[in-house]
Amino acid sequence: MSTRVRMLGVQLAWYALLSGQVCRATADPSDSLKVGTIHWSTCTGDGVVPGAECGFAVVPLDYFNASAGVAQIALGRYNATSPHRKGSVFLNPGGPGAPGVSLATFSGPDFQQIIGEEYDIIGFDPRGIGETKPATQCYSSPAARQAFIANTVLDRGYDVAPDVTDEFNRYHLIQTQRDADGLYKSQFEICNETMGEQIRYMGTSTVVRDIDFITTLLDGEDALINFYGLSYGSAIGQYLVNMLPDRVGHVVIDGILDAVAWSSVPSYKWERHWQIYTDDVYKLFMSECAKAGPSQCALSKHANETGADVLARVEAFVNNLYYEPLAVPDATLPGILTNGRARLYILGALISPTSWPSAASDIAQALVGNGTAMLNAVNEKDTKDLERSAVSCNDAAPFAPPTPQVVIDEQLYDLEHVSRFSLAVVTSEPDAGCQFWPVTPPERFEGPWNRTLKNPMLIISNTLDPATPLTSGQLAQERQGNASARLLVQDGPGHTSLALPSVCKAAAVRAYFDNGTLPAVGTVCPVDASPFPSAANTTALLVNDQQLLTSLTRIIDVLFG
Repeated sequence: MSTRVRMLGVQLAWYALLSGQVCRATADPSDSLKVGTIHWSTCTGDGVVPGAECGFAVVPLDYFNASAGVAQIALGRYNATSPHRKGSVFLNPGGPGAPGVSLATFSGPDFQQIIGEEYDIIGFDPRGIGETKPATQCYSSPAARQAFIANTVLDRGYDVAPDVTDEFNRYHLIQTQRDADGLYKSQFEICNETMGEQIRYMGTSTVVRDIDFITTLLDGEDALINFYGLSYGSAIGQYLVNMLPDRVGHVVIDGILDAVAWSSVPSYKWERHWQIYTDDVYKLFMSECAKAGPSQCALSKHANETGADVLARVEAFVNNLYYEPLAVPDATLPGILTNGRARLYILGALISPTSWPSAASDIAQALVGNGTAMLNAVNEKDTKDLERSAVSCNDAAPFAPPTPQVVIDEQLYDLEHVSRFSLAVVTSEPDAGCQFWPVTPPERFEGPWNRTLKNPMLIISNTLDPATPLTSGQLAQERQGNASARLLVQDGPGHTSLALPSVCKAAAVRAYFDNGTLPAVGTVCPVDASPFPSAANTTALLVNDQQLLTSLTRIIDVLFG
Protein backbone atom coordinates (compact mmCIF):
# COMPACT_ATOMS: atom_id res chain seq x y z
CA MET A 1 0.00 0.00 0.00
CA SER A 2 1.40 3.38 -0.95
CA THR A 3 1.95 5.90 1.81
CA ARG A 4 -0.16 8.27 -0.23
CA VAL A 5 -3.82 8.54 0.69
CA ARG A 6 -5.87 9.48 -2.34
CA MET A 7 -8.30 12.34 -1.75
CA LEU A 8 -11.62 11.48 -3.20
CA GLY A 9 -14.56 11.25 -0.87
CA VAL A 10 -17.16 9.11 -2.71
CA GLN A 11 -14.85 9.40 -5.79
CA LEU A 12 -12.31 7.55 -3.72
CA ALA A 13 -9.17 6.14 -5.28
CA TRP A 14 -11.09 4.99 -8.31
CA TYR A 15 -9.18 7.71 -10.18
CA ALA A 16 -5.97 5.83 -9.50
CA LEU A 17 -7.11 3.09 -11.89
CA LEU A 18 -5.84 4.87 -14.96
CA SER A 19 -3.15 7.01 -13.34
CA GLY A 20 -0.31 6.78 -15.82
CA GLN A 21 -1.71 3.57 -17.29
CA VAL A 22 -4.06 4.13 -20.21
CA CYS A 23 -5.69 1.41 -22.26
CA ARG A 24 -6.65 2.65 -25.70
CA ALA A 25 -8.04 1.13 -28.82
CA THR A 26 -6.20 1.82 -32.04
CA ALA A 27 -7.10 5.04 -33.82
CA ASP A 28 -10.65 5.05 -35.08
CA PRO A 29 -11.10 5.64 -38.81
CA SER A 30 -13.73 8.29 -39.46
CA ASP A 31 -15.59 6.12 -41.97
CA SER A 32 -16.30 3.55 -39.27
CA LEU A 33 -18.07 5.91 -36.90
CA LYS A 34 -21.54 4.63 -37.61
CA VAL A 35 -24.06 4.23 -34.81
CA GLY A 36 -24.19 0.59 -33.77
CA THR A 37 -20.61 -0.32 -34.64
CA ILE A 38 -18.18 -1.65 -32.08
CA HIS A 39 -14.40 -1.89 -32.47
CA TRP A 40 -11.90 -4.02 -30.54
CA SER A 41 -8.11 -4.12 -30.57
CA THR A 42 -5.18 -5.01 -28.36
CA CYS A 43 -4.80 -2.83 -25.28
CA THR A 44 -1.63 -0.87 -24.63
CA GLY A 45 -0.20 0.24 -21.30
CA ASP A 46 1.32 -1.30 -18.21
CA GLY A 47 -0.70 -3.65 -16.06
CA VAL A 48 -2.99 -5.03 -18.78
CA VAL A 49 -3.81 -8.71 -18.24
CA PRO A 50 -3.20 -11.15 -21.13
CA GLY A 51 -6.24 -11.54 -23.34
CA ALA A 52 -7.84 -8.22 -22.43
CA GLU A 53 -9.30 -6.12 -25.23
CA CYS A 54 -9.80 -2.38 -25.56
CA GLY A 55 -12.21 -0.68 -27.89
CA PHE A 56 -15.17 1.62 -28.28
CA ALA A 57 -18.82 1.47 -29.20
CA VAL A 58 -20.44 4.11 -31.41
CA VAL A 59 -23.74 5.21 -29.90
CA PRO A 60 -26.14 8.11 -30.50
CA LEU A 61 -24.94 11.32 -28.88
CA ASP A 62 -28.59 12.08 -28.12
CA TYR A 63 -31.08 9.21 -27.93
CA PHE A 64 -33.92 11.63 -28.65
CA ASN A 65 -32.33 13.46 -31.59
CA ALA A 66 -30.67 11.32 -34.25
CA SER A 67 -29.22 14.38 -35.99
CA ALA A 68 -27.09 15.36 -32.96
CA GLY A 69 -24.22 13.07 -33.96
CA VAL A 70 -22.43 10.21 -32.22
CA ALA A 71 -20.52 9.43 -29.06
CA GLN A 72 -17.75 6.85 -28.65
CA ILE A 73 -17.94 4.89 -25.40
CA ALA A 74 -14.53 3.54 -24.37
CA LEU A 75 -14.67 -0.17 -23.47
CA GLY A 76 -12.48 -2.82 -21.95
CA ARG A 77 -13.30 -6.52 -22.10
CA TYR A 78 -12.00 -9.65 -20.45
CA ASN A 79 -13.75 -12.55 -22.14
CA ALA A 80 -15.47 -15.45 -20.44
CA THR A 81 -13.03 -18.30 -19.77
CA SER A 82 -15.75 -20.94 -19.48
CA PRO A 83 -17.28 -22.46 -22.64
CA HIS A 84 -20.73 -21.90 -21.10
CA ARG A 85 -20.89 -18.16 -21.70
CA LYS A 86 -23.80 -16.32 -20.05
CA GLY A 87 -23.30 -12.81 -21.45
CA SER A 88 -21.66 -9.58 -20.36
CA VAL A 89 -21.44 -7.86 -16.96
CA PHE A 90 -20.86 -4.10 -17.01
CA LEU A 91 -18.76 -2.73 -14.14
CA ASN A 92 -18.65 0.82 -12.80
CA PRO A 93 -16.19 1.93 -10.08
CA GLY A 94 -18.02 5.06 -8.95
CA GLY A 95 -17.21 8.72 -8.87
CA PRO A 96 -18.93 10.11 -10.80
CA GLY A 97 -15.90 10.85 -12.89
CA ALA A 98 -14.01 7.58 -12.52
CA PRO A 99 -13.06 5.68 -15.68
CA GLY A 100 -13.93 2.01 -15.70
CA VAL A 101 -12.12 0.42 -18.65
CA SER A 102 -9.36 -0.88 -16.38
CA LEU A 103 -11.78 -2.85 -14.21
CA ALA A 104 -11.80 -5.31 -17.09
CA THR A 105 -8.33 -4.84 -18.56
CA PHE A 106 -6.42 -4.82 -15.24
CA SER A 107 -8.73 -6.81 -12.96
CA GLY A 108 -10.87 -8.95 -15.28
CA PRO A 109 -9.63 -12.32 -13.95
CA ASP A 110 -10.13 -11.22 -10.34
CA PHE A 111 -13.66 -9.99 -10.99
CA GLN A 112 -14.39 -13.30 -12.71
CA GLN A 113 -13.50 -15.06 -9.46
CA ILE A 114 -16.34 -13.11 -7.84
CA ILE A 115 -18.83 -12.92 -10.73
CA GLY A 116 -18.13 -16.13 -12.62
CA GLU A 117 -15.98 -17.37 -15.49
CA GLU A 118 -19.09 -17.65 -17.69
CA TYR A 119 -19.31 -13.87 -18.08
CA ASP A 120 -17.44 -11.35 -20.18
CA ILE A 121 -16.24 -8.62 -17.83
CA ILE A 122 -16.93 -5.22 -19.41
CA GLY A 123 -15.37 -2.03 -18.10
CA PHE A 124 -16.45 1.26 -19.62
CA ASP A 125 -15.77 4.97 -19.29
CA PRO A 126 -19.15 6.69 -18.90
CA ARG A 127 -20.18 9.80 -20.81
CA GLY A 128 -17.63 12.61 -20.65
CA ILE A 129 -15.13 10.53 -18.67
CA GLY A 130 -11.74 8.99 -19.42
CA GLU A 131 -11.28 7.95 -23.05
CA THR A 132 -14.95 8.28 -23.99
CA LYS A 133 -15.72 10.96 -26.58
CA PRO A 134 -16.78 13.71 -26.37
CA ALA A 135 -14.63 14.27 -23.31
CA THR A 136 -15.39 16.82 -20.63
CA GLN A 137 -12.71 19.39 -21.36
CA CYS A 138 -13.67 22.80 -20.06
CA TYR A 139 -10.07 23.85 -19.45
CA SER A 140 -7.18 23.74 -21.91
CA SER A 141 -5.18 21.37 -19.68
CA PRO A 142 -5.09 19.88 -16.17
CA ALA A 143 -2.53 22.55 -15.31
CA ALA A 144 -5.01 25.27 -16.28
CA ARG A 145 -7.63 23.69 -14.03
CA GLN A 146 -5.11 23.47 -11.18
CA ALA A 147 -4.16 27.11 -11.66
CA PHE A 148 -7.84 28.10 -11.43
CA ILE A 149 -8.40 26.39 -8.07
CA ALA A 150 -4.93 26.83 -6.52
CA ASN A 151 -5.10 27.99 -2.90
CA THR A 152 -8.83 28.68 -3.14
CA VAL A 153 -11.46 26.96 -1.04
CA LEU A 154 -11.84 24.41 -3.85
CA ASP A 155 -8.21 23.47 -3.27
CA ARG A 156 -7.56 23.86 0.46
CA GLY A 157 -11.04 23.14 1.80
CA TYR A 158 -12.97 24.95 4.50
CA ASP A 159 -11.15 25.95 7.70
CA VAL A 160 -13.49 25.36 10.63
CA ALA A 161 -12.94 26.68 14.15
CA PRO A 162 -12.83 24.16 17.02
CA ASP A 163 -15.96 25.82 18.43
CA VAL A 164 -18.40 25.58 15.53
CA THR A 165 -20.97 27.65 17.45
CA ASP A 166 -18.69 30.69 17.59
CA GLU A 167 -20.24 33.63 15.71
CA PHE A 168 -16.94 34.59 14.09
CA ASN A 169 -16.69 31.02 12.75
CA ARG A 170 -20.06 31.46 11.05
CA TYR A 171 -19.04 34.85 9.61
CA HIS A 172 -15.75 33.43 8.31
CA LEU A 173 -17.48 30.42 6.69
CA ILE A 174 -20.11 32.61 5.02
CA GLN A 175 -17.32 34.68 3.49
CA THR A 176 -15.64 31.48 2.31
CA GLN A 177 -18.93 30.27 0.81
CA ARG A 178 -19.25 33.53 -1.12
CA ASP A 179 -15.87 32.78 -2.68
CA ALA A 180 -16.96 29.21 -3.44
CA ASP A 181 -20.14 30.37 -5.17
CA GLY A 182 -18.17 32.78 -7.31
CA LEU A 183 -15.74 30.04 -8.30
CA TYR A 184 -18.57 27.63 -9.18
CA LYS A 185 -20.26 30.23 -11.36
CA SER A 186 -17.02 31.15 -13.09
CA GLN A 187 -15.92 27.58 -13.82
CA PHE A 188 -19.30 26.66 -15.28
CA GLU A 189 -19.29 29.75 -17.47
CA ILE A 190 -15.85 28.68 -18.71
CA CYS A 191 -17.25 25.23 -19.45
CA ASN A 192 -20.20 26.68 -21.33
CA GLU A 193 -17.88 28.82 -23.46
CA THR A 194 -15.52 25.97 -24.32
CA MET A 195 -17.95 23.04 -24.69
CA GLY A 196 -21.40 24.51 -25.29
CA GLU A 197 -24.16 21.96 -25.79
CA GLN A 198 -21.78 18.98 -25.57
CA ILE A 199 -21.84 19.05 -21.78
CA ARG A 200 -25.57 18.31 -21.66
CA TYR A 201 -25.00 14.65 -22.59
CA MET A 202 -23.05 13.58 -19.49
CA GLY A 203 -25.88 12.62 -17.13
CA THR A 204 -26.70 9.24 -15.58
CA SER A 205 -29.89 8.76 -17.59
CA THR A 206 -27.85 8.86 -20.79
CA VAL A 207 -25.31 6.42 -19.30
CA VAL A 208 -28.14 3.95 -18.71
CA ARG A 209 -29.20 4.34 -22.36
CA ASP A 210 -25.61 3.56 -23.37
CA ILE A 211 -25.49 0.39 -21.26
CA ASP A 212 -28.78 -0.75 -22.79
CA PHE A 213 -27.59 0.01 -26.33
CA ILE A 214 -24.19 -1.67 -25.92
CA THR A 215 -25.67 -4.76 -24.25
CA THR A 216 -27.71 -5.31 -27.40
CA LEU A 217 -24.60 -4.88 -29.56
CA LEU A 218 -22.63 -7.40 -27.50
CA ASP A 219 -25.24 -9.96 -26.51
CA GLY A 220 -28.20 -9.58 -28.85
CA GLU A 221 -31.67 -8.06 -28.96
CA ASP A 222 -33.18 -10.22 -26.22
CA ALA A 223 -30.23 -10.10 -23.84
CA LEU A 224 -30.79 -8.88 -20.31
CA ILE A 225 -28.51 -6.29 -18.73
CA ASN A 226 -26.04 -7.43 -16.08
CA PHE A 227 -24.37 -4.73 -14.00
CA TYR A 228 -22.14 -4.35 -10.94
CA GLY A 229 -21.84 -0.78 -9.66
CA LEU A 230 -19.86 0.63 -6.75
CA SER A 231 -20.51 3.92 -4.94
CA TYR A 232 -21.90 6.32 -7.60
CA GLY A 233 -22.19 3.16 -9.70
CA SER A 234 -24.98 2.22 -7.29
CA ALA A 235 -26.88 5.27 -8.56
CA ILE A 236 -26.44 4.02 -12.13
CA GLY A 237 -27.85 0.68 -10.96
CA GLN A 238 -30.88 2.31 -9.33
CA TYR A 239 -31.54 4.40 -12.44
CA LEU A 240 -31.13 1.29 -14.60
CA VAL A 241 -33.57 -0.98 -12.79
CA ASN A 242 -36.22 1.74 -12.61
CA MET A 243 -35.81 3.14 -16.12
CA LEU A 244 -35.63 -0.31 -17.76
CA PRO A 245 -37.13 -2.84 -15.32
CA ASP A 246 -37.87 -5.41 -18.02
CA ARG A 247 -34.24 -5.39 -19.18
CA VAL A 248 -32.78 -6.32 -15.78
CA GLY A 249 -30.78 -9.53 -15.55
CA HIS A 250 -28.35 -9.60 -12.64
CA VAL A 251 -27.72 -6.20 -11.01
CA VAL A 252 -25.51 -5.72 -7.95
CA ILE A 253 -25.06 -2.33 -6.31
CA ASP A 254 -22.52 -1.81 -3.54
CA GLY A 255 -21.90 1.22 -1.32
CA ILE A 256 -25.29 2.79 -1.85
CA LEU A 257 -25.75 6.38 -2.90
CA ASP A 258 -29.33 7.51 -2.30
CA ALA A 259 -30.43 8.05 -5.89
CA VAL A 260 -33.59 9.91 -4.91
CA ALA A 261 -31.67 12.53 -2.92
CA TRP A 262 -28.99 12.61 -5.63
CA SER A 263 -31.53 13.53 -8.28
CA SER A 264 -33.91 15.75 -6.31
CA VAL A 265 -32.18 17.38 -3.30
CA PRO A 266 -29.52 20.15 -3.52
CA SER A 267 -26.10 18.82 -2.55
CA TYR A 268 -25.62 21.08 0.47
CA LYS A 269 -28.41 19.13 2.21
CA TRP A 270 -26.90 15.67 1.66
CA GLU A 271 -24.41 15.51 4.52
CA ARG A 272 -27.09 15.47 7.22
CA HIS A 273 -28.17 12.03 6.02
CA TRP A 274 -25.06 10.66 4.31
CA GLN A 275 -22.39 11.25 6.96
CA ILE A 276 -24.09 9.69 9.93
CA TYR A 277 -21.32 7.08 10.36
CA THR A 278 -18.29 9.15 9.32
CA ASP A 279 -17.23 10.10 12.85
CA ASP A 280 -17.84 6.53 14.04
CA VAL A 281 -15.35 5.32 11.42
CA TYR A 282 -12.91 8.01 12.58
CA LYS A 283 -13.21 6.77 16.17
CA LEU A 284 -12.79 3.16 14.99
CA PHE A 285 -9.60 4.13 13.12
CA MET A 286 -8.19 5.53 16.36
CA SER A 287 -9.36 2.63 18.53
CA GLU A 288 -7.93 0.07 16.09
CA CYS A 289 -4.68 2.03 16.15
CA ALA A 290 -4.58 1.93 19.95
CA LYS A 291 -5.38 -1.79 19.91
CA ALA A 292 -2.58 -2.47 17.41
CA GLY A 293 -0.11 -0.59 19.58
CA PRO A 294 3.06 1.34 18.74
CA SER A 295 4.61 -1.54 16.79
CA GLN A 296 1.87 -1.38 14.14
CA CYS A 297 0.38 2.10 14.41
CA ALA A 298 2.61 5.17 14.46
CA LEU A 299 -0.05 7.26 16.23
CA SER A 300 -0.06 4.96 19.25
CA LYS A 301 2.38 5.96 21.99
CA HIS A 302 2.13 3.08 24.44
CA ALA A 303 0.40 -0.26 24.79
CA ASN A 304 -2.20 0.67 27.38
CA GLU A 305 -3.74 3.80 25.87
CA THR A 306 -7.27 3.96 24.46
CA GLY A 307 -8.64 5.03 21.11
CA ALA A 308 -9.98 8.14 22.85
CA ASP A 309 -6.42 9.04 23.83
CA VAL A 310 -5.18 8.78 20.25
CA LEU A 311 -8.21 10.65 18.93
CA ALA A 312 -7.68 13.49 21.41
CA ARG A 313 -4.07 13.99 20.23
CA VAL A 314 -5.05 14.04 16.56
CA GLU A 315 -8.00 16.37 17.14
CA ALA A 316 -5.90 18.79 19.19
CA PHE A 317 -3.43 18.97 16.29
CA VAL A 318 -6.11 19.45 13.62
CA ASN A 319 -7.96 22.08 15.65
CA ASN A 320 -4.76 24.01 16.31
CA LEU A 321 -4.14 24.23 12.56
CA TYR A 322 -7.09 26.64 12.43
CA TYR A 323 -4.99 29.12 14.40
CA GLU A 324 -1.49 28.06 13.31
CA PRO A 325 -1.23 26.37 9.89
CA LEU A 326 1.85 24.16 9.61
CA ALA A 327 4.59 25.33 7.23
CA VAL A 328 5.50 22.55 4.78
CA PRO A 329 8.55 23.67 2.78
CA ASP A 330 9.53 20.21 1.52
CA ALA A 331 6.28 19.19 -0.16
CA THR A 332 6.19 18.67 -3.92
CA LEU A 333 4.12 21.87 -3.97
CA PRO A 334 5.46 23.68 -0.88
CA GLY A 335 2.80 25.41 1.18
CA ILE A 336 0.91 25.10 4.42
CA LEU A 337 -1.09 22.32 6.03
CA THR A 338 -4.34 23.95 7.09
CA ASN A 339 -7.25 22.78 9.18
CA GLY A 340 -9.27 22.23 6.00
CA ARG A 341 -6.52 20.25 4.30
CA ALA A 342 -6.01 18.06 7.36
CA ARG A 343 -9.72 17.22 7.40
CA LEU A 344 -9.56 16.38 3.68
CA TYR A 345 -6.63 14.05 4.32
CA ILE A 346 -8.23 12.20 7.21
CA LEU A 347 -11.55 11.83 5.37
CA GLY A 348 -9.69 10.23 2.46
CA ALA A 349 -8.11 7.75 4.85
CA LEU A 350 -11.43 6.81 6.48
CA ILE A 351 -12.73 5.59 3.15
CA SER A 352 -9.99 2.97 2.81
CA PRO A 353 -9.19 1.01 6.01
CA THR A 354 -6.25 -0.70 4.30
CA SER A 355 -4.63 2.76 4.21
CA TRP A 356 -4.89 3.28 7.98
CA PRO A 357 -1.33 2.13 8.85
CA SER A 358 0.26 4.45 6.28
CA ALA A 359 -2.16 7.27 7.10
CA ALA A 360 -1.31 6.94 10.79
CA SER A 361 2.36 7.27 9.88
CA ASP A 362 1.71 10.41 7.81
CA ILE A 363 -0.35 12.02 10.58
CA ALA A 364 2.23 11.08 13.21
CA GLN A 365 4.92 12.85 11.17
CA ALA A 366 2.74 15.96 10.98
CA LEU A 367 2.21 15.91 14.75
CA VAL A 368 5.96 16.35 15.21
CA GLY A 369 6.18 19.12 12.62
CA ASN A 370 6.61 17.37 9.25
CA GLY A 371 3.44 17.74 7.19
CA THR A 372 5.06 16.78 3.87
CA ALA A 373 3.25 13.47 3.38
CA MET A 374 -0.17 14.88 4.29
CA LEU A 375 0.18 17.95 2.06
CA ASN A 376 1.51 15.90 -0.85
CA ALA A 377 -1.50 13.59 -0.55
CA VAL A 378 -4.12 16.34 -0.57
CA ASN A 379 -2.31 18.07 -3.44
CA GLU A 380 -2.66 14.90 -5.53
CA LYS A 381 -6.36 15.53 -6.01
CA ASP A 382 -7.81 14.92 -9.44
CA THR A 383 -7.58 17.97 -11.68
CA LYS A 384 -8.61 16.34 -14.93
CA ASP A 385 -11.52 18.72 -15.44
CA LEU A 386 -15.17 19.12 -14.48
CA GLU A 387 -16.11 15.51 -15.27
CA ARG A 388 -17.85 14.94 -11.96
CA SER A 389 -19.79 18.20 -12.09
CA ALA A 390 -20.93 17.38 -15.63
CA VAL A 391 -22.64 14.27 -14.25
CA SER A 392 -23.96 15.52 -10.93
CA CYS A 393 -25.27 18.82 -12.32
CA ASN A 394 -26.98 17.20 -15.30
CA ASP A 395 -28.64 14.82 -12.82
CA ALA A 396 -29.67 17.53 -10.36
CA ALA A 397 -33.20 18.87 -10.29
CA PRO A 398 -33.29 22.66 -10.81
CA PHE A 399 -33.41 24.59 -7.54
CA ALA A 400 -33.41 28.20 -6.43
CA PRO A 401 -29.88 29.40 -5.61
CA PRO A 402 -29.42 29.27 -1.81
CA THR A 403 -27.74 32.21 -0.10
CA PRO A 404 -24.31 31.59 1.46
CA GLN A 405 -25.95 32.02 4.86
CA VAL A 406 -28.46 29.23 4.16
CA VAL A 407 -25.72 26.86 2.99
CA ILE A 408 -23.45 27.54 5.94
CA ASP A 409 -26.21 27.30 8.53
CA GLU A 410 -27.05 23.86 7.18
CA GLN A 411 -23.39 22.88 7.35
CA LEU A 412 -22.97 24.27 10.85
CA TYR A 413 -25.83 22.05 12.00
CA ASP A 414 -24.11 19.07 10.38
CA LEU A 415 -20.73 19.96 11.90
CA GLU A 416 -22.25 20.13 15.38
CA HIS A 417 -24.71 17.23 15.19
CA VAL A 418 -23.60 14.86 12.40
CA SER A 419 -19.90 14.94 11.51
CA ARG A 420 -16.86 17.16 11.92
CA PHE A 421 -16.05 16.27 8.28
CA SER A 422 -19.20 17.77 6.80
CA LEU A 423 -17.48 20.63 4.98
CA ALA A 424 -14.56 18.42 3.94
CA VAL A 425 -17.00 16.42 1.82
CA VAL A 426 -18.09 19.57 -0.03
CA THR A 427 -14.54 19.95 -1.35
CA SER A 428 -13.58 16.30 -1.79
CA GLU A 429 -16.82 15.50 -3.64
CA PRO A 430 -17.32 18.42 -6.05
CA ASP A 431 -21.08 18.30 -6.57
CA ALA A 432 -21.85 21.84 -5.39
CA GLY A 433 -22.75 24.91 -7.44
CA CYS A 434 -25.23 23.19 -9.75
CA GLN A 435 -27.53 26.21 -9.47
CA PHE A 436 -25.11 27.78 -11.98
CA TRP A 437 -25.03 24.84 -14.42
CA PRO A 438 -25.62 26.36 -17.87
CA VAL A 439 -27.36 23.55 -19.80
CA THR A 440 -30.34 21.21 -19.58
CA PRO A 441 -29.82 17.50 -20.34
CA PRO A 442 -31.96 15.76 -22.97
CA GLU A 443 -33.29 13.45 -20.25
CA ARG A 444 -33.28 13.56 -16.46
CA PHE A 445 -34.87 10.59 -14.76
CA GLU A 446 -37.12 11.57 -11.84
CA GLY A 447 -38.64 8.21 -10.92
CA PRO A 448 -40.62 6.27 -10.03
CA TRP A 449 -38.01 4.45 -7.93
CA ASN A 450 -40.07 1.41 -6.98
CA ARG A 451 -40.49 -0.56 -10.19
CA THR A 452 -41.21 -4.28 -9.83
CA LEU A 453 -38.41 -6.46 -11.19
CA LYS A 454 -38.76 -9.94 -12.66
CA ASN A 455 -35.15 -10.54 -11.63
CA PRO A 456 -34.41 -9.10 -8.16
CA MET A 457 -31.31 -6.99 -7.60
CA LEU A 458 -28.70 -7.49 -4.88
CA ILE A 459 -27.86 -4.51 -2.65
CA ILE A 460 -24.70 -4.48 -0.51
CA SER A 461 -23.87 -2.05 2.30
CA ASN A 462 -21.20 -1.84 5.00
CA THR A 463 -22.21 -1.33 8.62
CA LEU A 464 -19.75 1.58 8.86
CA ASP A 465 -19.42 3.32 5.52
CA PRO A 466 -18.25 6.93 5.97
CA ALA A 467 -19.64 8.09 2.62
CA THR A 468 -22.64 5.97 1.64
CA PRO A 469 -24.27 4.77 4.87
CA LEU A 470 -26.16 1.57 5.53
CA THR A 471 -29.35 3.63 5.80
CA SER A 472 -29.09 4.42 2.07
CA GLY A 473 -28.90 0.70 1.29
CA GLN A 474 -31.94 0.11 3.48
CA LEU A 475 -33.83 2.90 1.68
CA ALA A 476 -33.01 1.42 -1.74
CA GLN A 477 -34.22 -1.99 -0.62
CA GLU A 478 -37.43 -0.57 0.85
CA ARG A 479 -38.21 1.39 -2.30
CA GLN A 480 -37.78 -1.62 -4.58
CA GLY A 481 -39.64 -3.91 -2.20
CA ASN A 482 -38.79 -7.36 -0.87
CA ALA A 483 -39.77 -9.09 -4.10
CA SER A 484 -37.44 -6.96 -6.22
CA ALA A 485 -34.36 -6.47 -4.02
CA ARG A 486 -32.38 -8.12 -1.25
CA LEU A 487 -30.00 -6.31 1.10
CA LEU A 488 -26.75 -7.98 2.16
CA VAL A 489 -24.82 -6.30 4.98
CA GLN A 490 -21.06 -6.53 5.42
CA ASP A 491 -19.95 -5.95 8.99
CA GLY A 492 -16.99 -3.66 8.54
CA PRO A 493 -15.73 -0.12 7.95
CA GLY A 494 -14.81 1.67 4.74
CA HIS A 495 -16.46 2.80 1.54
CA THR A 496 -18.17 -0.08 -0.30
CA SER A 497 -17.81 -3.71 0.68
CA LEU A 498 -14.56 -3.86 -1.29
CA ALA A 499 -12.88 -1.67 1.31
CA LEU A 500 -12.04 -4.87 3.22
CA PRO A 501 -12.29 -8.41 1.83
CA SER A 502 -15.13 -10.72 2.83
CA VAL A 503 -15.27 -14.24 1.45
CA CYS A 504 -18.85 -14.56 2.72
CA LYS A 505 -19.89 -11.50 0.69
CA ALA A 506 -17.96 -12.62 -2.39
CA ALA A 507 -19.54 -16.08 -2.25
CA ALA A 508 -23.00 -14.49 -2.06
CA VAL A 509 -22.25 -12.36 -5.14
CA ARG A 510 -20.97 -15.44 -6.98
CA ALA A 511 -24.11 -17.41 -6.14
CA TYR A 512 -26.28 -14.54 -7.32
CA PHE A 513 -24.56 -14.33 -10.71
CA ASP A 514 -24.49 -18.13 -11.01
CA ASN A 515 -28.24 -18.67 -10.84
CA GLY A 516 -29.95 -15.71 -9.20
CA THR A 517 -29.70 -17.10 -5.67
CA LEU A 518 -30.19 -14.36 -3.10
CA PRO A 519 -28.73 -14.44 0.41
CA ALA A 520 -31.16 -15.10 3.24
CA VAL A 521 -33.00 -12.08 4.60
CA GLY A 522 -30.93 -10.45 7.29
CA THR A 523 -27.60 -11.93 6.17
CA VAL A 524 -24.60 -10.15 7.69
CA CYS A 525 -21.15 -11.11 6.40
CA PRO A 526 -17.96 -10.67 8.44
CA VAL A 527 -14.74 -9.28 6.97
CA ASP A 528 -11.64 -11.45 6.65
CA ALA A 529 -8.95 -8.85 7.25
CA SER A 530 -8.08 -6.12 9.70
CA PRO A 531 -6.93 -2.57 8.95
CA PHE A 532 -3.89 -3.35 11.13
CA PRO A 533 -3.14 -6.98 10.17
CA SER A 534 -1.27 -9.36 12.40
CA ALA A 535 -0.89 -13.11 12.77
CA ALA A 536 -3.44 -13.01 15.58
CA ASN A 537 -6.26 -11.73 13.36
CA THR A 538 -5.54 -13.79 10.25
CA THR A 539 -8.55 -15.88 9.21
CA ALA A 540 -8.09 -19.57 8.40
CA LEU A 541 -9.74 -20.31 5.04
CA LEU A 542 -10.35 -23.24 2.71
CA VAL A 543 -8.38 -23.35 -0.55
CA ASN A 544 -11.25 -22.04 -2.70
CA ASP A 545 -11.97 -19.32 -0.19
CA GLN A 546 -8.31 -18.37 -0.16
CA GLN A 547 -8.45 -17.91 -3.94
CA LEU A 548 -11.43 -15.61 -3.51
CA LEU A 549 -9.60 -13.68 -0.79
CA THR A 550 -6.56 -13.28 -3.03
CA SER A 551 -8.68 -11.86 -5.85
CA LEU A 552 -10.49 -9.53 -3.46
CA THR A 553 -7.18 -8.30 -2.08
CA ARG A 554 -5.84 -7.57 -5.56
CA ILE A 555 -9.01 -5.66 -6.49
CA ILE A 556 -8.68 -3.60 -3.28
CA ASP A 557 -5.06 -2.81 -4.18
CA VAL A 558 -6.15 -1.56 -7.62
CA LEU A 559 -9.10 0.47 -6.36
CA PHE A 560 -7.61 1.86 -3.18
CA GLY A 561 -3.86 1.43 -3.58
